[in-house]
This record gives sequence, C-alpha cells and structure tokens, in this order.
Amino acid sequence: MSKLPQLRAFAMIASLGVAWPAFAQAPPPAEPAAQASPAPATECAECPALATVPPGSFQLGTSPDAAEVDAATGETPALAVVIGKPFMIAQHEVTVGEFRRFVEATGHNVVDECRVWLGGQWVHLRGRSWRDPGYAQPPRDDEPVVCVNWDDAAAYAEWLSQKSGKRYRLPSESEWEYAARGGTSWPRYWSATDSSEQALVSRACEFANVYDTSAAAATPLPWPNARCNDLHPAIAPVGQYKPNAFGVHDAIGNAREWVADCWTTSYHGRPQDGRAWTWTGGCEQRGVRGGSWASRPADARAAARSAEDRGLRQADLGFRVVRDY
Repeated sequence: MSKLPQLRAFAMIASLGVAWPAFAQAPPPAEPAAQASPAPATECAECPALATVPPGSFQLGTSPDAAEVDAATGETPALAVVIGKPFMIAQHEVTVGEFRRFVEATGHNVVDECRVWLGGQWVHLRGRSWRDPGYAQPPRDDEPVVCVNWDDAAAYAEWLSQKSGKRYRLPSESEWEYAARGGTSWPRYWSATDSSEQALVSRACEFANVYDTSAAAATPLPWPNARCNDLHPAIAPVGQYKPNAFGVHDAIGNAREWVADCWTTSYHGRPQDGRAWTWTGGCEQRGVRGGSWASRPADARAAARSAEDRGLRQADLGFRVVRDY
C-alpha cells in the first residue's frame, strides 16, 4: 500500500460500474532556466527519445518552512546532492506502444491483474492489465503504459540495454527529481507559487496533465483541483504539454513513475552523488514520483514522494528510463 494517505484515484469504464468521464520556496527574482545539451539520436529503433541532463548540484527535497512540504513522506529536511556527470533520461514516460514491442520481442509475462479504482476504493481486478487498464477507450500507443510493476519496468530497461549496447535503467530518486526540476529550485519547474492549491488561477495546465477542472468535472475526488483546464480529464498522450529546460515532458502528472531506490522514510544516509539508495534483500517497497492526472496539486510537485510495493500493478503507475552517458 502507498505510504501516502490520500488516493490518486480515477474512475473506471462503465462496464466496471463507474463512468470515466511537486523543495524550498523559490527565491525572487525568477531563476533562469538551465540550458540542456541537444538530445542525441537514439541507439536503436526500440529506444526512446532521450534528453541530456547536465551535471550540477541541487537540494533534494523540501525546506521545512515551505508552504507545501509534506513532512510525513520524508521529503524534509532537504539534502545537498551533486550530480557529477551528465546522464540521459527519456523525454517521455514509456508508452504503451514501446512496452508492447518489448513484450512481443521477449515474451515477458505480465499478469492480467491490476489495482483499479472501483466503488470508492482501490481493488485488485483480474482481467485488467497494461493492455486494458479500464479506461473509457482502449489505451493508445502514445499514452503512458500503466499497470506495470517495478520488476516489469526493470526488465524493460534491461531489454533496451541488450538491444542498444548501452546501459539503460530506472532513474535514481535523486536523478528523477533533478531532471524534473529542470534547473530550478521551485516546487514545479514552471513556477514558484502559482500552481499551489491556494492559487485562484493555475498555470499547471500548460505544462502538466494534473487533477484540473476537466478531471474534477468528470471524476469528482475529495481533494482540491488545479484551477485550469488541461483538456484531458484522464490519462493523456505523452508530450502534450510544455517541457522543462532539460527537454523532459510529463515528469509532473499524467502517470506516477517508479524509481530505482528502495523506499526510505527520510534522506538521512542517502548517497549524495545521485546514486540510487538500494541494498540486498528486504527492499520490497520502491520509490514512486511525479503524481498522476488525478493527484491533488500538493502531490504534483518535483519533491513530492511516495512508495509502493514493488509487485504492485496499478492503473495510474508507469515509469521512464535513463541511459548512462
């Protein structure tokens, strides 16, 4: 089960009985966006488009006096991290079409069971999978793949490594947050303040598929929505919204994303060079980042974090990959 008490819920198709229809407060003035290097060509036909993330330093997490800090998840106190060399991260979340090519090439078995929102709670339902997570329409090839667990995601990355001759893997939690921030220290890379739950008008819908007015109208959930309309009341095709300065799309919103790290309830003792925090044995919970289209604004931030059991397949949970430089 998630470490966070609030649910990132969405409704399922009519046949299921329910209709479908983000660190410290930013210093003034606005920070200049960091400039990323051009993305290289992909190494193989199956490989995703990559964005190059430059080296740098940042504060992982959130200041305890920040307006939107969630101390219960261990995002504070923040930790100074140095990313000493560049790395490449997928510009988008891994899509249904990309994951299908992996399954067809390898015969990887994904059980037809997924946790979905039904009758006001999360339930494990047979017959639901990445092929049919229960959307109003069959999932499009350019939508994020969901209903995949941590091991499915790791297997996909290993397959890309074999196909390309380069090392693909899941991002560390530090790499994920650094890439999501896009060179800023703001809660969301596009703004210091205007996309919080208190904002009367939010810019979030220019940059992310979040729980907005269209989602609230289609699927009323018991938490605030962003006061804007992103035109997608549920999952959206990847790359529909403006990227950050590193060329990364959809890090905030759309689908939640697995990271490589074992779950820890604080940053105390974590490697400060950007590596994933893992250990042998007993790592049954893994980190999850980014929020989904159904996440309240406070959970659609670069620093917001949660955890899930590594074997969980859930209908708002996907991933993206990184490639060593």
